[in-house]
Amino acid sequence: MKNKTLIFGLIVSVVFSFISCSSDDSDSISAEDQSDDIIQEAFFNATSLVSYEKVDCTLEDGSQGDCYQLVFSSNPVENGPYCPTTIDDVGGLGIYDGATNPGFQVMKASLFNAMEADGYDIVDDNGDIHIDDFNSGATNPDFAYCLEAAPNNNLLLTFLIPATPVLASSNNVIDTVELVGLSLDGVPINGDPPSVVNGPGVPGISGGNIPSLDPCGGHHDPAGYYHWHFVPEVMNQVLEANGIDDVACTLINQVSGSQLIGFAKDGFPIYAYQVEPSDLDECGGITASTTEYPDGVYHYVASTTDAPNVPKCLKGVAAVNSFSFQ
Repeated sequence: MKNKTLIFGLIVSVVFSFISCSSDDSDSISAEDQSDDIIQEAFFNATSLVSYEKVDCTLEDGSQGDCYQLVFSSNPVENGPYCPTTIDDVGGLGIYDGATNPGFQVMKASLFNAMEADGYDIVDDNGDIHIDDFNSGATNPDFAYCLEAAPNNNLLLTFLIPATPVLASSNNVIDTVELVGLSLDGVPINGDPPSVVNGPGVPGISGGNIPSLDPCGGHHDPAGYYHWHFVPEVMNQVLEANGIDDVACTLINQVSGSQLIGFAKDGFPIYAYQVEPSDLDECGGITASTTEYPDGVYHYVASTTDAPNVPKCLKGVAAVNSFSFQ
């Protein structure tokens, strides 16, 4: 994933004090008037960035403000593999929450045998995995499926991000599949993937199917756009921390030092660190100087051990309709 470093005179003053994710206190961070906004066009991948403009927007707390409207083409990064074809093959990754052998693991025989033991019929009599690409017609309700949505490379993804972060009255704890932010390539970054046992929480769709992730922690939405459930620049550290050595993230360069990788939907930057700082707050954030912000900025830091490793909560207020696609 590309990281363009811009050397410029940026004055950012962020005042930070700790609050808990359940707290109602509201004065932990403030982003004061700045000579330049935190978000800069030159940070983003010009190949996938379609348009960039500042617009009026409404924030989720009802206040009015300025936002950057960023439009990207879908699926700008290489991805895969996902579901294995047979039980003897090795695919990508999955997070299983069933009774037998739960956890973050590789898509291989041990995972599918666990699902079968829990009553999910995901392997046919020939040892082939039932795979649903959301594009090949109705599935059999008697079967469980490995989910591998087909890509749609013709979509446009639109993000609306506050130009100046505004502190929320309490932390926003990230829900399953909730948008966290975007990468510099314009790939959405989301919270946990859907539960196997409980399903995606959509009426009419039950559990039993397992979403497949590629070795860098992403997959396609049923609509066809690729998105992350992990920050991939430290993915190999996450795999090692979780005892996984069957696969590796080879399509995204792993961080050396620290790297700006994107922005949360509240406007604060997201960074990957080769060595994770020890003094992060409850949302995985810290105020520190970086290459892009030499005077210091509050930013979120991707975990090098957690699966998933995206921020667990956000400090700021997001814009209404912060993400859309067409």
